[in-house]
Amino acid sequence: MPSQKGRRMPSLKEIVAEMRGHGVILEDIRSQNRATIEAVQATRAALEEKIDQVDQDSKARDGVLEAAIRQNSKDIRKNSKDIRQNTKDIRKNSEDIRTNSEDIRTNSEDIRKNTEDIGTNSEDIRALATRVEALGPLDQRVSALERRSSG
Repeated sequence: MPSQKGRRMPSLKEIVAEMRGHGVILEDIRSQNRATIEAVQATRAALEEKIDQVDQDSKARDGVLEAAIRQNSKDIRKNSKDIRQNTKDIRKNSEDIRTNSEDIRTNSEDIRKNTEDIGTNSEDIRALATRVEALGPLDQRVSALERRSSG
């Protein structure tokens, strides 16, 4: 502690007066602290309110997204099932087309053969018609002979 020589001790009045001055400063500090605390509390309340609103908005969006995801998953499962069925149907149609193509080739060959047969039959019919026409006068002679012999 510094030496007390040359320094006089303050009187009680001086100490009390100085303390009163400090009291004003302390009161001013307390007042500023209260104002700061109130500002912090108001800011805290506003932040909590904003956080609550953001939380509510987020929960609402999450609910909509969850519903959309569930629907998309359901749609994807259905589409996958439909795609599998379409793939089976396409395979079946491809097999049917191959079978139909074979049948068409066979039918085309049969039609060609029938066309040849019809041509041959037409020639045979013309030949027979010619022979029948040639038999016409013979038939008339036979009929005439039959009439003579019966008469």
